[in-house]
Amino acid sequence: MSTNHSEARALVVATHNLMHGLRIEALVAHYLALREAEGLDLLCLQEDRYLTGPGASGDERPSARIVAALGAPYELVREDACPGLCFIYDSRTLRCRSRSVVALPRLGSLSWFEKLYIVGGKTKQKYLLLAEMEARDGAATFAAVCFHLDTAGGNTHRLTQVCAIAEALETAGFRARAIACGDTNAFALRRQPQALETLLAPLRSLGAVDWEPAALASVAAPKARPTHFFARQNEPKLPHRVGVLLGKLGLDLPRRYDVVCTNLPVRRRGQVATPGSDHDLVWAALEA
Repeated sequence: MSTNHSEARALVVATHNLMHGLRIEALVAHYLALREAEGLDLLCLQEDRYLTGPGASGDERPSARIVAALGAPYELVREDACPGLCFIYDSRTLRCRSRSVVALPRLGSLSWFEKLYIVGGKTKQKYLLLAEMEARDGAATFAAVCFHLDTAGGNTHRLTQVCAIAEALETAGFRARAIACGDTNAFALRRQPQALETLLAPLRSLGAVDWEPAALASVAAPKARPTHFFARQNEPKLPHRVGVLLGKLGLDLPRRYDVVCTNLPVRRRGQVATPGSDHDLVWAALEA
């Protein structure tokens, strides 16, 4: 946590899509820098897949490298039934009391165009990783959820997945104390901020919001800005490679995908540019 005495009770929660850890060493430096500058109590990760390339063992995931770099106080929450998602938390400030995996609504089929950019050309089951966390200073428990919504299916389908996330929080008894972090994939050609706002409406019904000017009028927060950049992606499909090429020519379509939605009091928010992934890291300092 921050060494600033006035911020001693703030919990710093961050979320990041690792882009499969393809440039994990570059990403680790950002987590260490955030910890030193603001604190880092809870890190929610997406695309925590097996590492490949020089120096990687066959069963190593990016999260293992990150935990090792952060040091002994940090612990990992991961479930094999929920591939790609995990939490890393500072055991000096937080305790994980329980964890669970929730299946999200599955897309029935892919369109011909979606088959061009979905690796494997088939729909995949998406999950929610939910952890009941307790602050070691005696504060009440809260629920932390990590998610990665479908790339395919459009925002109408993704809305059904966010509805399931909100329902899971209510079922778990954490309607009033929740932090929902992840990659929404809320793509829209026009009026994307409004599309993201509509997509997050089920969480807003619980009082959980991402950056919002009216809600954060008294919080030192940067203007909400894009977190995903096609020019930085490293996927094998042709549409992805075309996106990279167009991005390098200055024709990128940056969009805000990544969110920390919470109904806990927010002191401040921030965003870190991470060129080692196609997603920037976003974080919030909360009063737990």
